[in-house]
Parts: sequence; structure tokens; C-alpha cells
Amino acid sequence: MDWTGYRNICDRGDVLSRFLLERTAALLETAGEDALAMNLRKVVAGEPLPKPHDHRGGASSDFFVMDLDTATIERIVAIVHGARCAGSRTPEGRSLGGFVEAWQEYLDWQNGRHPRSPNRLQTP
Repeated sequence: MDWTGYRNICDRGDVLSRFLLERTAALLETAGEDALAMNLRKVVAGEPLPKPHDHRGGASSDFFVMDLDTATIERIVAIVHGARCAGSRTPEGRSLGGFVEAWQEYLDWQNGRHPRSPNRLQTP
């Protein structure tokens, strides 16, 4: 894959990073949402997007095309939002800044509210 194609795919709302998925799974487990966490762990156990041949990042820089249903995404957004409001942090002690926004962008992509979504809602 060339760099332009890779960047274009990674910039889509339905493409999420390994970092986000792994940290969200840990957060979901802490919240007792083991089934949701397992869904995300299955994604990161699969094949990431192919990287350009001269990409220097390892597995930590992987991205995955997501295919979750709307109800699942909504539930994740709600849990992550609640955790951020409660002051939760990642296992490394980092804030959840950007987590809600990334999941909301995926939800908007899925629902056609994102401006670049292929399912873009038409407004009269």
C-alpha cells in the first residue's frame, strides 16, 4: 500500500488505532463490560491494515477497520464518556482525552452524520 492510500484509509471514521482499542478494552473490563471488551480484543487479535513498505512503526502503530453495530458503539461511547467524567485514566495513568471523540466519530461515521461517511445522511 502506498502512503497516500494508507493515510486516506487511516483518516476514516471507522478506522481505529490499536492503542485506542486496547485501552478501551481495559476500561470496559474495569466497568464490568467483559463482552464488549472481548469484541475489541478480537479485533486487535486480527489483521491490521497493511502498512506501506517503508513504514517504520511496529504493532503499536497498527490501525484496524471496525465493523461494530450501532448499539455496541453507542454503549462504548456512553461508558467511555462516563469514565472520563469520573476522572478515570488509562493503565499508564494517561487521561482519556480524545477517547470519547474518537468513538463518537466512529458512531457518526456509522450513522451517516460524519461529513465523509459513505452513508452520509442527506438533508433536505
